Amino acid sequence: MSSNLYEQFVAPRSKVKIFADRYQYILSIVATFLFFSDLPDYLFVAPVIPIVPLVWIGAIAVLAIPFLKKAANLPKPLLGWMVFYLLISLLSVMTVSADEISLTDFRSKVLSVLFVVMMYSIYQQKSVIQVKYTILVVMLMSVGNNLFELLNPRVFTEVNVGRPAGFYVDPNKTGCALMLAMLLSLTVIKKPYRWISILVAGIGIMATFSRGAILGWVICTILLVIGRVICEQRRKVLLPAIVFIFLLISLNPLRALTDYFKGDPSGANWDIVNRLEEFQNPSLSEDSALERQAVAAGGWISFGRKPFWGNGLASTRKWTVSEVSTHNMYLYHLADNGILGVLFLPGAILSVVYRNRGEERTILVCFVVFLGLWGLFSHEVLAERYTLASMALLAAMNTNQKWYLKHTNRNFQLAPSMSRTSLYLPPARNQKIISQNRD
Repeated sequence: MSSNLYEQFVAPRSKVKIFADRYQYILSIVATFLFFSDLPDYLFVAPVIPIVPLVWIGAIAVLAIPFLKKAANLPKPLLGWMVFYLLISLLSVMTVSADEISLTDFRSKVLSVLFVVMMYSIYQQKSVIQVKYTILVVMLMSVGNNLFELLNPRVFTEVNVGRPAGFYVDPNKTGCALMLAMLLSLTVIKKPYRWISILVAGIGIMATFSRGAILGWVICTILLVIGRVICEQRRKVLLPAIVFIFLLISLNPLRALTDYFKGDPSGANWDIVNRLEEFQNPSLSEDSALERQAVAAGGWISFGRKPFWGNGLASTRKWTVSEVSTHNMYLYHLADNGILGVLFLPGAILSVVYRNRGEERTILVCFVVFLGLWGLFSHEVLAERYTLASMALLAAMNTNQKWYLKHTNRNFQLAPSMSRTSLYLPPARNQKIISQNRD
């Protein structure tokens, strides 16, 4: 009798749960691969498949319907930031601007928030680890794409400005995506091998010749060394770093690279040559740097006109200073929304790291530092899907931090009452301290 009841009720439920778990695994992997690699945008721009990226997002959203109820568990800081972000933007549309460009910008902000909610609903418990491995795969693929395009200029698309970008089309976007991928995938790699991942990501970032991404990589690598995320003993990393810097200075590879790319008769590497020459002589500001200076000045002038309420959404997309906006997330929102706009990006970053014990503390610090720094180089930070997916992943890890800590190879456990230095003790010793604290 009992066996029949088990077969009728318990066994079917177990099969349904197994199917649901596998379905969530597959969906989270597919969604992460698509949006972290920026593949839908590339397929549309190249053009390879003439389908707008919004269709891909809609398709994943339909497949994610069974999990959308989990959005009710959104961390309160993230939910509060979403309300603040959309409310201020809506007030800006209603009181200052209501033309087609402004409405398009507002719709973009709404879609960004909905995208975070969708990805958060997919990223739950067991799928988080698979997502991190997928991000690692995307990182390795992107590095390979950059190196291949470095040797074969514009092999992916003619739209590229001339520096390696792979599927991201824009080399600056590639650098940002590689940095986020490096940070988020680090904890699924055992500590003795993490330096390899950081080095590989650094090679891919340097191939883009993106100033902001290279600077962010250097700063975050230093922080990871200081925080013992790469190696327990800092001196084991310090000596190779000193040797590398010495070789870099003595060999002066920038000159050799400049001569190599100048030898290309097709002229496809002109942007790389300009960037290398600027690295060697910063006084020779190339076109990109001059344009950034011009739009930054225009942004400050716009903010100065209406510092409290701003000039309305997308105000810097309508000006005559340049065909592009400010290249600066803070200045972009200051000009559009006034003084409150400067809180948008910091609020978004802090909303997913506040009280987050689902990720190593040093990695969270690097996430805050890099995205905060990247806001000085790009005005599209809160619109890029790999950034939004990163926020959703950290929020999901925060919600499920106890499960995640239990099922990863990280070298510390969740223990709120423990001292800061004990975060770096082995798990067994941590458990001993926890039991002593309880006694």
